[in-house]
Amino acid sequence: MPATATRLAPMGIMNQMWAANDVSDRDAIRTALDEIICADELGFDSIWIGEHHHVRPDNPFYGRVPASEVFLAHIAAKTKRIKVGTGVRVLSTTTAQRTAEEMSLLHILAEGRVEFGVGLGANQLVEEDRATKAARFRALLDELLGILAGEIGPAIAPRPDPAIRGAIWAAARDESSIDHLALRGINLVVGQAEMPHVQAPYIARYRAAGGTGRTRGVRLVFVAPTRAEALERSAAAAESYFRLMLGKGYHKHAVETGMAPATIQSDEERRRLASFIIGSPEDVAAELNAYIETTGIDQLDIMAQIPGLATEDVRRSMSLVQTEVRPLISLNDVTAARSVA
Repeated sequence: MPATATRLAPMGIMNQMWAANDVSDRDAIRTALDEIICADELGFDSIWIGEHHHVRPDNPFYGRVPASEVFLAHIAAKTKRIKVGTGVRVLSTTTAQRTAEEMSLLHILAEGRVEFGVGLGANQLVEEDRATKAARFRALLDELLGILAGEIGPAIAPRPDPAIRGAIWAAARDESSIDHLALRGINLVVGQAEMPHVQAPYIARYRAAGGTGRTRGVRLVFVAPTRAEALERSAAAAESYFRLMLGKGYHKHAVETGMAPATIQSDEERRRLASFIIGSPEDVAAELNAYIETTGIDQLDIMAQIPGLATEDVRRSMSLVQTEVRPLISLNDVTAARSVA
């Protein structure tokens, strides 16, 4: 059923907290806070904040928040209705007990307006192979869930609210971890950089394994009144983003597995391979609906900010998404019911 003005598709904002190398930490955080307050006023459902460690000076930009809970507590005090979320909390950086304590405290400070994205994260424990990292993630997640339920170790303070478990979303890509999330009743989240046809099997696997939780995906979008203006206003930011994303990470893995071409023929192909949706409201809505249809996600978030985009353009893009794109986004009845549960 198409979304209407009275039943808008669930939609949040993902902010990786990236900033160009020549931008100070203070300025990056202040700009992000202003944009988050704007997202709250516009009516977006949630804001997730990326967690990043290990600065890479050779990258064109890098993340500025290593402890997202601290920033989220500040955001919760500055906003009125938007949910705040970790996107994602890297479980390998602290003990499960510490993570559970911080979750419980943030749940109180945010008065329940909180979601917890968790994952193993990139560039953590780099001496281990992918399978070993995934197994470690599953063990850490189980320990965390046990502590939150009072089944492991001494009781913690603040006392965990049972609602916290339902607010946990886990990022996973390997079959064993996806099956584990389905078994444990944890919601699944897939990120902004992978192509839709690469992500679709993750959602399908989760459902086939009996997963009854929610699934959400993220797309990087930039909207302007016309496609020509959107391409022009985002050109510099897109070049920087392509430098960071293409030829490595998700794109490299897609090429190695035959899911993406190694040779890129055009700017349009670069945008597709980097999952960067740019255009008019109608263009963006069409691509987002195609993404939902391909992947089968229950909830859609957008990433509205990357280094190189002017703050006024980010604000206008978010406004256009809320007023002109979001009413055009469609979720089927099953998906919509699961998303608001």
